[in-house]
Amino acid sequence: MSKYVYPPVASRIKGLIHAGRFIKNPIGIIDGALKEYGSTYTFFMGGVQKAILTTDPKAVRHVLQKHHKTYEKSAIVTDILGKYVGHGLLTATGDYWLRQRRLIQPGFQKQRIESLRLLMQTEVDRCMKGWEQKAKSKQPFDAYEEMNQLTFRIVASTLFSTSLEEHGLLHLSELISTLQDFIIREVRQPYKRWWFKISGKIRQHLEMASGAREVIRAVIQDRKREQNKPDDLLTMLLESVYEDTGEGMDDEQLIDECLILFVAGHETSANALSWMIYLLGKHPDEMRRIKAASEPTRSVLLRNVIYETLRLYPPGWVVDRISLTVDQVLTYTLPVDTMWMIYIRGMHRNPSYWEVPDNFVPDRWSDPHLNKEAYMPFGAGPRLCIGEHFAMMEMELILSDILRLWDFQLLAEVVHEKPLVTLRPDEPILISIRSASR
Repeated sequence: MSKYVYPPVASRIKGLIHAGRFIKNPIGIIDGALKEYGSTYTFFMGGVQKAILTTDPKAVRHVLQKHHKTYEKSAIVTDILGKYVGHGLLTATGDYWLRQRRLIQPGFQKQRIESLRLLMQTEVDRCMKGWEQKAKSKQPFDAYEEMNQLTFRIVASTLFSTSLEEHGLLHLSELISTLQDFIIREVRQPYKRWWFKISGKIRQHLEMASGAREVIRAVIQDRKREQNKPDDLLTMLLESVYEDTGEGMDDEQLIDECLILFVAGHETSANALSWMIYLLGKHPDEMRRIKAASEPTRSVLLRNVIYETLRLYPPGWVVDRISLTVDQVLTYTLPVDTMWMIYIRGMHRNPSYWEVPDNFVPDRWSDPHLNKEAYMPFGAGPRLCIGEHFAMMEMELILSDILRLWDFQLLAEVVHEKPLVTLRPDEPILISIRSASR
């Protein structure tokens, strides 16, 4: 008799039957399984790899926080994602990750991030100036595309103190988007990896990744030659030294970390801001309420919208870990190499922890007794997102200026989720705008 006790097992045959739907969009299948099997269940990813999926915050905190030393990121992140975007903070594990985290952490502390506010604001002002023509033309446009471009510009500006037009950074944006689309196919279709390899798809995308690295390498080499270095994140990375050696990162490590900042630092915020615009468009009463409020109430209402949007549409919608030891989680005893899929989106909508969990209710965040145990939009434990302060400041700046300057109308009736590496909108978030002063 097995000494291991697994959560309820979802049908492997059903998993294979629905594999096509799962690859396209797994959310509906996962949500259906949660209703059938409960908040923690066993399934076969891609019909092949056995894994545990959970939305139970106690299980999540056990894996990510309380017993984090006995879990690490799986090969999905370290190998598949890592081979395309390098081994930076997002993809590194073990002692190497800890060393990099200690090196880079000071540059992302709240006080240090505040010094980047002016660089951020300059890019926001540039974007809002461009919206003047959109208002005059009265032509609808896709809020997601606008937010994606804006947040990429902000990363370029705060990391490199440069515009997208310099150093081929526009091309870098296109490369990163194409790479993310392919990475998720490789993750969700493990049985097709042999085909991706012999058909040249993997080689083609590795060449794209190499091209992205060369763009960043050129920026780093230019910066090293500058006499008066600007006060941005790249300068911080160049000047950071390891405590044990007194030396800094080599060029390949620098490129890894810069590429990870581009990958993780722009699309997450772009997605969240796009969903905020969508939700406020769906609830114009909330938008009018924010616009009519005076400080400090306005800031509170604005932040509540951000919190609630990150609950409903967390950019990092799923997190994985693999166990390094036998472990007991909840009432389950599980072997070494157990794969955990932590479904953050599902946890944020778990009806055991949230009233009307699928509804947009920003005011819930003004309740001092709100149970936030099941809220982790930036993760939990030692690997809590290093860019949390950066992202919050960025989203507040952008959303505040949009609501201050524009009245907008949502033209897209329903926008579905597209769960790739991050949780994107699957259709354009079409809006029309006019000046708020009218």
